[in-house]
Amino acid sequence: MLVSFSAPMVFVLLAVAGLPPNDAIPTSQTVGEGQALFEAQCRACHSLGADRVIGPGLEGISGRRDRAWLVAFITAPDRMFADGDPIATGLFEEYQIPMPNLGLTEAQAGSILDFLAGAEGAAPVASAAPPTRLLDGDAVIGRQLFTGERRLEEGGAACISCHNVAGLGPLGGGTLAKDLSGAAALYGVGLPALLETPPYPAMQAIYTNRPIAPGEVANLSAFLAAAEQGDTPANSRFPFPAAGFGGLVLLAASAGLLWRGRLRGVRKPLIGEQT
Repeated sequence: MLVSFSAPMVFVLLAVAGLPPNDAIPTSQTVGEGQALFEAQCRACHSLGADRVIGPGLEGISGRRDRAWLVAFITAPDRMFADGDPIATGLFEEYQIPMPNLGLTEAQAGSILDFLAGAEGAAPVASAAPPTRLLDGDAVIGRQLFTGERRLEEGGAACISCHNVAGLGPLGGGTLAKDLSGAAALYGVGLPALLETPPYPAMQAIYTNRPIAPGEVANLSAFLAAAEQGDTPANSRFPFPAAGFGGLVLLAASAGLLWRGRLRGVRKPLIGEQT
């Protein structure tokens, strides 16, 4: 005998059985959205396994943390740090890098968690662009890219606009963002992934539409690794401070010659009138 149920009756039966309604059950759509969000927002700092990249590996995270806490931490980590949440504070003390606020909604956080739950125990999901090793690039070219001597292929801003690195010379770099002198040790093998898919809002605003090319990522990573060892490669061009000093001397000499001629032109007629 076939029995038909109306939609309200289905929800009643699900509630009695202790099951979530259909919109709370992970679907291929939410899992697919979660994978896309993970690749774009999370992969730079987290792996799907147990290995640390920049932050902790996310293997088994749905069993280790309460889902409501995970949603709150994904959507507003800055608020949880400010409120002194003990788990968030402990993660910061362990990894020394705060989780950035990526502007994700609760629905997007739920999709990411659905994807992670589906990925547990499954074959690793291939990343669109696997991280590049730190030493695969050319440190000299990396310095040129960092300082803006060589333009990035997509026209993004040079790193020196916001960051400094030890060994850049008297003028140094920008102070708007973190000093990257110890970036290679701090981010480890996650440094290339961070440059490829920046997780920080300020970097996303600059590089989302002008991404750093894989070869440039390798060169910048090699430069930062060399800088950390105190082996900052020298610029291939004449140092800017020396060039500036030379220009100042030339300008002063030119001004002296110009004013000398003008003074002589004024004195000569006056002396002629007196004599």
